[in-house]
Amino acid sequence: MVGEHPRNPYGYAPSGWVADAGAARHSLRIRKTDPKAAVDMSHNIDVPGDDPAAMHTLAMSLSQALVTHGAPERPVVFACIGTDRSTGDALGPLVGQWLIRSGYDDSRVMGTLEHPLHALNLRARLDPLTNAGQSPLVVAIDAALGPRESIGIISLRSGGLRPGHGVGKSLPAIGELAITATVNIASGGFDAHVLQSTRLYVVQSLAKTIGIACCHAIHMTERITSMATTEPAIAA
Repeated sequence: MVGEHPRNPYGYAPSGWVADAGAARHSLRIRKTDPKAAVDMSHNIDVPGDDPAAMHTLAMSLSQALVTHGAPERPVVFACIGTDRSTGDALGPLVGQWLIRSGYDDSRVMGTLEHPLHALNLRARLDPLTNAGQSPLVVAIDAALGPRESIGIISLRSGGLRPGHGVGKSLPAIGELAITATVNIASGGFDAHVLQSTRLYVVQSLAKTIGIACCHAIHMTERITSMATTEPAIAA
């Protein structure tokens, strides 16, 4: 969510775009001190989750963004943020489940229903990747709240999500790419209740679209790279 994040009974909050608090919804304005400020934003999209072409559109845009950010030379890790203790905040773990079931390497999926990823364990789960000398390309995935007309919108952005506001933690932005889906309306101090009362059907549908699109994007990225490396040999 853009701006402040609601506190909730579980000690953490849904994440949101790394944006100025006064920024309009889906208008990602990276702070001038952010080293990602120069990242190409051309792959940013907003697509209705119930659009028949949503899965293909998201997969194509994500694949292009992954290549731009160095995949597949850099291993892609999906950070699926959220918890199954709150229906609305279960989007991330449900996407993680789809990725695992679709055959994606479970070592590259952080956050499932069984092992959720949230503000309280992000560092413990993600730091070992960088400490081991790797330079993974992290795609952060999370639920969002917004205006009524934005419910069901899936968004892809260059830049990360900033979790931890719900417990006053100063955590760094997670990911170089971020995917969010607006699951319900933002209502200020009642956001935790709104998340609790969000329809599971809505969250599951959006998670399925995102999960399958992510798998397709990985396959597209591998094919694009394979074609690029074989073209010189064919020309010769």
